[in-house]
Amino acid sequence: MIRQQWANEQLFYTHEEIAKPAASNFYMRLSEAVRDWERLAEPFRNAFSATTGRPTDPVVYLKMFLVAYLENITYDTDLAERISDSIAIRRFLGYALSESTPDHSSISRNRGLIAGHCRIEDVLTKVVELCRKTGLVDGELSVVDASLVPANASLSSLRSVRTGKRVAEHLKEVAEKNKESALSGESPKQKKPTVSNEEFRSGTDPDARIAKKPGQPKDMYYKMTHLTDGKSGIVVAAGAAHADEGETEAAEAVVLEAKENLARCGISLEDVVADAGYDSANFHAYIEGLDAVPVMNWRSDTTKKPDGFRKESFIYCEEANCYMCPRGCLLRYNSFCKSTGLMLYTSDPKDCAGCESRSECIDGKARRRTVSRHPKEESRERNIARCHTDEGRRALGRRKGIVEGPFGHMKTYGGLGLISCRGRAKANVKVVMAAVAYNLVKLVRAKADGACSAKACRDLLSVVQRSLRAYWRLLVARKPKRASSPPYSPGFAAMLA
Repeated sequence: MIRQQWANEQLFYTHEEIAKPAASNFYMRLSEAVRDWERLAEPFRNAFSATTGRPTDPVVYLKMFLVAYLENITYDTDLAERISDSIAIRRFLGYALSESTPDHSSISRNRGLIAGHCRIEDVLTKVVELCRKTGLVDGELSVVDASLVPANASLSSLRSVRTGKRVAEHLKEVAEKNKESALSGESPKQKKPTVSNEEFRSGTDPDARIAKKPGQPKDMYYKMTHLTDGKSGIVVAAGAAHADEGETEAAEAVVLEAKENLARCGISLEDVVADAGYDSANFHAYIEGLDAVPVMNWRSDTTKKPDGFRKESFIYCEEANCYMCPRGCLLRYNSFCKSTGLMLYTSDPKDCAGCESRSECIDGKARRRTVSRHPKEESRERNIARCHTDEGRRALGRRKGIVEGPFGHMKTYGGLGLISCRGRAKANVKVVMAAVAYNLVKLVRAKADGACSAKACRDLLSVVQRSLRAYWRLLVARKPKRASSPPYSPGFAAMLA
C-alpha cells in the first residue's frame, strides 16, 4: 500500500519537533571548517555604518553571497527565495524560522555598497591563508589564464558614442550609403559595416564590451582572470576586466595580487605557467621583475619565408647590437618604431644586391632585409629556452589540468554562467566571490579527507594493538612457569598498555 503524506497542520511546534540539518550537510561542515567568520568578513565593514542606517551584519552578507555561488544562483531574486525556504541555509546565516530574511533589493543594494567601498580581494586573501594552513597551497607552480563571461547586456542596446544612434540605425545608414555609392559608380567609403568597442557602448551596461568566443557569434562579455596554485587547484588571485583588454594587461594585476597573497602565507611565487596568449616580452619581463620564473608557450614565426631565412635563423650580437644573417652579413640598428615599440635592424642594400638568396630572404621589391626586436626580447628568449627543457615541458603539460577546472566549475556550477549585475566593480565582486566559494569547497573537502584519514589511522592502530595483545596472551600461555625476563622492550610494553 502506498502511504499518503499530508502536511501537519499543527499550530505550534516544539524545538525538538523541528527538523535540523544533518551533520553531513555542506553548510554545517562549512561552519565547522571556518570558525572565525568575523575575521573573514572584516573587509565588508567599510560598506556599512555602525551608527546610521539599517543595522547590518557583514558576516550575514558574506555568507549570503557565498550561498549564491555554492547553489549556482545567478539572480538575486532566486537567491532571496532560496534563503527563505531552506532550513540549512537559515541556520548557516543565523536566522530563526520565525525571522524574515533579506529580500532581493537588499542583496543588490549591499552588493553595490561592497563594490564601491570595500576591497573584495582581501576576503580571498584570508581564504588563501586558511588553505595554506591546511596544506593546500605551496606556490611552486602557478597557472594564469583568462576566460570570457557573458554580461547582462545585448548588442541591440549599443549606441554610438559620437552620434548616439543605435547599432541597428548605424548599420542601416552605412548600408544605404554603400548602395548609393554603388549606383553612382563610386567606391564605398566603408565596404563592410563594423561595430567596434571604440565607437559603441551599451546603454544598459557601459562597462560590457563586444567580444567573440571561438565558434560563437559576437556578444557582450567581461573577462575574468585567475591565478591557480598547482598543488590542489586553489585560486590564489582573481579579477574582472573589460573583455577587450589584453590578456597580459589584465593578468599583471592578478599576478601581483597573487604574489602578495602568497607572501602573507610565508611562501613565494615561483613558476608562472600560461598558454601562448601570454607570449609577450613585456609580460615575461614583468614576471621576472616579481622574482618569479615565466614558463609560457610561445607563438611560432608565421611568416611565409622558407626555413633558414626566418628571424630565428638570424644571430643577435648583444655587444655590437646587431644581427647576422645566415650568409654572414650584418643587420645594424636603424630606428625605433613608436607604434609597435620594436627596434628595427636593417641590412646594407649592397650586401643584399649580390646575395644568391635574395629572392627567398627579401619580400617583393624591397632593397634590404629588416628584422625587428623588442627591447626586452631577452626575457622572451629565456622563456623559450626554458620551455624546451624537461621541466618546462612537464609544467606546460600540467597547465590545462590545473587552470581549466576552476573555470569550468564556476561557469557550470558556481553561479558565473552570467554576470547578472552591471558595472565592472560589481562584476569584480562576483568573480572574486566565486573564487572564494570555490576555495571553500576545496577546504571543506580537504578537512573531511583529513578527518577520514586520521580516523583510519586511529582504527588501524587500534587493530594493531588488539592483535599484539592477543599475540602476547598466546605467548604468556605457552611460556614455562619459571621466572624469566619479559621478551619485549619498554616501548613495546607502552604500546600494549
